[in-house]
Amino acid sequence: MNRVFIDKNAQITVKNELIVIDDIKIPLRTVDVIICWHKCDMNLRDISIIAKSNTPILVVTPNPKEFILIQKRYSKNGELKLWQYHALDDRLTIAKYFIANKIANAYKLLRGFECDVSFSEFEAQLREVSSIETLLGIEGKFAKRYFSYYFTLFPKALAKGTRTKNPPQDPVNALLSYIYTIYYYEIATWLNYYGFEPMIGYLHTPFRDHYALASDILELFRSAIDGFVAKLFLDGEIVLSDFTKRSQIRLTDSGRKKLWPHLKTFLQEQEPKLKKELAHLRNTVEKSYLSKQMQK
Repeated sequence: MNRVFIDKNAQITVKNELIVIDDIKIPLRTVDVIICWHKCDMNLRDISIIAKSNTPILVVTPNPKEFILIQKRYSKNGELKLWQYHALDDRLTIAKYFIANKIANAYKLLRGFECDVSFSEFEAQLREVSSIETLLGIEGKFAKRYFSYYFTLFPKALAKGTRTKNPPQDPVNALLSYIYTIYYYEIATWLNYYGFEPMIGYLHTPFRDHYALASDILELFRSAIDGFVAKLFLDGEIVLSDFTKRSQIRLTDSGRKKLWPHLKTFLQEQEPKLKKELAHLRNTVEKSYLSKQMQK
């Protein structure tokens, strides 16, 4: 996927099937996603042209709670959507897959950082779980244990030791939330592209405009994001001075610009894995649907 990052107060227009960013011209057909800073200028006509070309626009702000995804909704693949709805009968089984793999990935990540950890008790509990509510309770306890190890990787100036959100209380939490959000929208973009209904999830319950299925799949990639964030800090690519504390802890403009090249590489590296998980999910919901049809 070709992602164009626009991180300046640019004027974006579309002329003769070219995206014009100030004095830079890019053929629209070569762009899969536009990720732009919220202070970019773009008129409704050009937004419409880009959307009709099936090129999503992700508008990012200092606050990940205020990101906006502009994307043409795909009406294709009604059969897949039908499978999704019917697979809700197997919701717990599908949800357990997300959490089981989240735990396995977290264990692998921490062991890679030479942390002496064990999550065997949570794996055992997963085998006995009988409801989504119980599953979420297990996931919550696991996350608390996991982050108690994860934050020991950083000096206290970067991480206070617990997962904090709304607002984050330290630079590591701030960057985690920022990249979780970007990847959530990355997943939603791919779900739309392949014809899934992003708002029908299995672990997460649909609510208003929340892409519940994107949140489900994000669970499989949280450890990859955590590892990416740890590497940025531990390698000195992102440092304490790249954050501001004006109203809450956020990346500075210069810090954000430092992040984009690394993030673009990370997204490209994760793309084959994401496609594989989407193929697995498609097969899962199809088998669930066909199994029920055979029982009728």
